[in-house]
Amino acid sequence: MRMTTRIAFIIGLILLPACSTTKQNKVADTIYFGGPILTIDESNPLAEAVAVQNGLIMAVGSKNEVMQLAGSNTSTVDLAGKTLLPGFIDPHCHFVGFGAQAVGANLMAPPDGTVKNINDLVAELQKFANGPDVKRTGWIYGLGYDNAMLAEGRHPTRAELDKVSTTIPVMATHISGHMAAVNSVGLAELGYSKDTKDPVGGVIRRQSGSDIPNGVLEELAAIPPMMRILMAPPTVEDQIYFMKRGEEMAKSFGYTTAQEGRCLPTTHDILTNYAQNQGLEIDVVSYIDYSDLSPMDSTWNSREYNKHYRIGGMKITLDGSPQARTAWRTVPYVLPPANQSKGYKGYPAIPDDQVVIDLFNKANANGWQVLSHANGDAAADQLIRVAQATRNSYGQQDLRHVLIHGQFLRQDQLDSIAKLSLIPSLFPMHTFYWGDWYDKIIGPEYAQKISPMRSSLDRGMITTSHSDSPVARPNLMRVMDATVNRTSRSGKVMGPNERITPMEALKSFTIWGAYQHFEEDTKGSLEVGKLADLVILSDNPLTVDPTTIGNIVVLETIKEGKTIYQAK
Repeated sequence: MRMTTRIAFIIGLILLPACSTTKQNKVADTIYFGGPILTIDESNPLAEAVAVQNGLIMAVGSKNEVMQLAGSNTSTVDLAGKTLLPGFIDPHCHFVGFGAQAVGANLMAPPDGTVKNINDLVAELQKFANGPDVKRTGWIYGLGYDNAMLAEGRHPTRAELDKVSTTIPVMATHISGHMAAVNSVGLAELGYSKDTKDPVGGVIRRQSGSDIPNGVLEELAAIPPMMRILMAPPTVEDQIYFMKRGEEMAKSFGYTTAQEGRCLPTTHDILTNYAQNQGLEIDVVSYIDYSDLSPMDSTWNSREYNKHYRIGGMKITLDGSPQARTAWRTVPYVLPPANQSKGYKGYPAIPDDQVVIDLFNKANANGWQVLSHANGDAAADQLIRVAQATRNSYGQQDLRHVLIHGQFLRQDQLDSIAKLSLIPSLFPMHTFYWGDWYDKIIGPEYAQKISPMRSSLDRGMITTSHSDSPVARPNLMRVMDATVNRTSRSGKVMGPNERITPMEALKSFTIWGAYQHFEEDTKGSLEVGKLADLVILSDNPLTVDPTTIGNIVVLETIKEGKTIYQAK
């Protein structure tokens, strides 16, 4: 919806006489009432009713006032005590990967899956191997195994994945999205042998005492093939199948806006083809990976959506994953990976600052927003150095560059980030998924400091909280639970001083998520003239016991006034 359309809509409402409630242009298409309505609008935080007309919010207020806009054809929806609020805007996820997650084997540990050991992992992959979808990629694959949660406490090897198949390539992707394990056929398919050198920014792990790959791949040895195989099925028919499955999953979790947070030209083509020929039902904004910026020259690079899709800017990845111990730190990991020695600190994805400086200067010159993945504090130091070195190259432009994840941010770095006007988009779900693991790999003192949401907000920074799905399920209620409660799988509180309020957590993926995407004037709160992007929840996340927030489910998702998902 263009800004000019919204302005015209608001002016039209203002100029209409009060007695014209029977005129067609003063009659609502739909009115919602009968439950808590959380507007996320500080000037009017709670409402009794909301009216929608032509995909926009027509009125927000008391039931008596809003019901005056009802006509003979108006649909009135009694919420029956359920909670209405703005549709969800994930500040960082990988939308094209939703399809791979929806289709592939679920290798996650409880509560998101059932895999507790390597035998369970093999069994889940074998189930997928016997199903109908192997032919869609040519690989037997699954997403989300976590070596920290497996009984063996390690990654599966090529020999163990050979139990799944010795004739079809097998890939098990790590829950971080930064590692994978493949079988012998898979290694051959990727061209990895004892003679293959590690790529810059990646590691091909080897069998002890030899150069023979053991099947485990890190970072840039894993990510390019993962994206090629799982995010870009070879036929248009299969691409459509994956996209439909992924979008259905997004809608079921209340998404009205999703992000493709690391978009290659191939995934951009899949998105544009789907948007033009099939039709997206939610908005998707993508960030083009720095390795090939050719899509940035297209008309899709715009602040306006075309058939619910647009390019929002550029993505740069500066390091890896904390839980996989590939994040780049200034202090050593207490427990280094099996293939590393004492003193190991992770490693950079782009060792040369000048490469990153050149990318920022190019982005600034073109007015592009930049999302920078930086988990470790050494990676955050690199981003701060680069932002300081390039801050004068964009003058007064409002580019809203974003630091993604910031898992190990220090307090002094938050001061620098605030001065540089960067937006921190943090990932507090780590407190639940890996809080206990961090106690082991970085020590309890540092583990208590991960995802410093409270410290960021206290510095006056707009701060968002994301799912990074398909790293996790795209369940923003579980994100909210972790952001508010910060408890680990074992129930240990991870940094109580970094907890934030339920309202702040909701803002982090509604109005603040909209701000991060330059969409705060059209999304993120229930205000007259904004898009009627809505979600109905089973309970009110502001009034339930905070420890039960993660149990709240999405009952209905509404995009521009149209119901696009309804729970059975």
